Amino acid sequence: LVSVVTPSYNQGEFIEDTLLSVKNQDYPNIEHIVVDGGSKDNTLDILKKYEETYNLCWLSETDKLH
Repeated sequence: LVSVVTPSYNQGEFIEDTLLSVKNQDYPNIEHIVVDGGSKDNTLDILKKYEETYNLCWLSETDKLH
């Protein structure tokens, strides 16, 4: 299994290209994990659009300061 981890925050302009790049790989055993910092743009809509089309797992929450 190859895991691709993508950090994201307000990357709606670019995230779809990233998702498609991973989705279209020839290697069959890939998981794509997107960790979003609570985006306020259209990032989450795009993630939802692709979540059932390949092995994509994502979460979105605001960063916590310690």
